[in-house]
Amino acid sequence: MPSSLAHPMILHPFSSIMLELALLITMVLVARWLTDRYRQPAVLGELLIGVLVGNLGYWVGLPFFNFVMSYGAASPVFDQVWQSGVSAAQAAGQVFGAGELAPGGRGHEVLQLLTGDHALANVNTGMSLWLFSSLGIILLLFHVGLKTGVRQLRSVGADAARVAVAGALGTLVVGLLVIWILPVDLSGAGRFFIAATLSATSIGVATRMLEDIGKADTSEGRMILGACVLNDMLGLVLLALSIELVVKGHLDLPAVAWLLASSGAFLGAIVLFGDQLGRPFAQQLNRIRPTENRFLAPLAFAFLLGWLCSSLGLSGTVGGFAAGLILSDESLRDKTKEMLMPLIAVFTPIFFLLIGMQVNLAVFLQWHTLLLTVALLLAAVLGKLPAALLAGPEVDRATVALGMLPRGEVALIFVGVGRALGVIDDHVFAALVAVIILLAFGSGVALKWAFGPRSARAEALLARLGRRVAQ
Repeated sequence: MPSSLAHPMILHPFSSIMLELALLITMVLVARWLTDRYRQPAVLGELLIGVLVGNLGYWVGLPFFNFVMSYGAASPVFDQVWQSGVSAAQAAGQVFGAGELAPGGRGHEVLQLLTGDHALANVNTGMSLWLFSSLGIILLLFHVGLKTGVRQLRSVGADAARVAVAGALGTLVVGLLVIWILPVDLSGAGRFFIAATLSATSIGVATRMLEDIGKADTSEGRMILGACVLNDMLGLVLLALSIELVVKGHLDLPAVAWLLASSGAFLGAIVLFGDQLGRPFAQQLNRIRPTENRFLAPLAFAFLLGWLCSSLGLSGTVGGFAAGLILSDESLRDKTKEMLMPLIAVFTPIFFLLIGMQVNLAVFLQWHTLLLTVALLLAAVLGKLPAALLAGPEVDRATVALGMLPRGEVALIFVGVGRALGVIDDHVFAALVAVIILLAFGSGVALKWAFGPRSARAEALLARLGRRVAQ
């Protein structure tokens, strides 16, 4: 008798993923209800529900929540499995050092999750969550690119570039000063790695917040988005520098130069020639019948540019945003945006839920972790605020400053890589993730306040801060 008949209760491996998706989408519904009730950006509700439900499930000991709490450390393993096709155990051996794989180490804990009693469910869950959340961010940025357009981004290009460069370098310098003062056992390369992590502003979180309050197409919103795109690209360059310092002990200048040149050439080509490429493409797409099929080609184009950016060493999210910029022709974008929204509503919140579900509230009971979190939070804020002084008088600089505060996907990439390289211990890891969460919460509330009646007091405080920094 076939095994499927002899054991009718055997479930398909995807069945557990469907159950987890049902749970995650239910969490999104609760988060949306709360944020609608209290008139807050939806992303804040998703992060909050992720923290609360994630910690509750972790304390109860449910396998799914135990795994998600360690997802940040396990994600480099899934990346290795995806790229090389090796087993989870082999990938863990490549990602973690011998010390971390010893009993009690972080690598040993991850290996137990991937080879223990719930190994198959954890591997399926990890790969699925990684895929769904990555897809959600690319789709979100594709949507924002459609709304922004090349001409609008070009109009704030120079100012956005100044804000991005000043914010990245300012945070790097302030972060290094703070990390050097703190009593932490880190090498010079490790301290540089943490400071570079703080420098990466999140275009994903900033985009979602601006979308939620309906301000993505304002002059301040476009300035923030343009600066965030450039800042993320600078962050990836700093990540390459950090890896070179940690792994090789020196900088591979040709490799870093190639990354910088390729990213600059890619973005420059989009800003200069994107609308010229997009207009004839939109004319051809508008001939497709039925209308619903017009959505497939733009979606394929977004994924194609995401792959191209990944091949250049950039984030695939930059490719999604660039595809939206190119295809922002008025005759095409409205229908594309309309058909894109259901996909965004399903996949994008998963990314933000996962961020919240990885924050273990128990770490705040340790005073040194709390002190480290406060210090890193101050460095992350103080390093970004003066950069908005370069935004120009045409926009509200206080609003731009607040829009540059959130950290997200790129910072989490830093954290995951740093954990895999062994330069970030448990306390630093917890502090960095907490900073990302706190900035997402705080900047969301601050942005909603800033886009209300303009605050002359906030502008005066920002100007006063800039004068003190200059002194």
